[in-house]
Amino acid sequence: MKNIFKAVLGVGAVVVSLSGGLSSANAHLIVENFKGRANYNEFLNLMVPHGCGPLATTEIRMKIPSAVPLFAPEEKDGWETELVMRTLDEPIKRGRQTITEVYDEVIWRGNLPATHLGVFKFLARITGSIGSVIPFKTIQTCGDKQDRWVDVVEDGEPSWKMWAQEAPAPFVVVVEGDGPQLGAPMRDIGAERQRLGQGAGKE
Repeated sequence: MKNIFKAVLGVGAVVVSLSGGLSSANAHLIVENFKGRANYNEFLNLMVPHGCGPLATTEIRMKIPSAVPLFAPEEKDGWETELVMRTLDEPIKRGRQTITEVYDEVIWRGNLPATHLGVFKFLARITGSIGSVIPFKTIQTCGDKQDRWVDVVEDGEPSWKMWAQEAPAPFVVVVEGDGPQLGAPMRDIGAERQRLGQGAGKE
């Protein structure tokens, strides 16, 4: 029973620290768990644990990193979602498809009281070398006020240095996954598709 009370008290302390109107030095916007598996399609949560001081959040504008070639936001009840496109300097070939534009920003508009936790979910394909820091620069708007969570570290620097920044961008660290996400390399899956297709017309 004592352990249960300790766990509850610990959670309560975290909630107080996140929602107590603290300064940017000790309260941040974060990506839950801070990790993304290399070359996996990950469901990630942007956590907004406070407003701009006492002001309610009315808009979240998040930059989609170039290391995230696939992105899809989840619709959030009571919020409007907008995706902003960016034209590529050089088109990308993906199979038979030529890609000339990618998502550049996602914008959520609504109302989140300053003392409430907001969770903004999205699907992202994470690329990059193991250990690299992928920032999701975010502008938090509260009516006429803005907090810019856009500070980053130089490439190759460890992720803990993000917390030394005045207003660190939400980020993930690229980690190694446990083998292929689908259980086998795509070449093996493609070969199996061909085998099933060749055998489809047989009696």
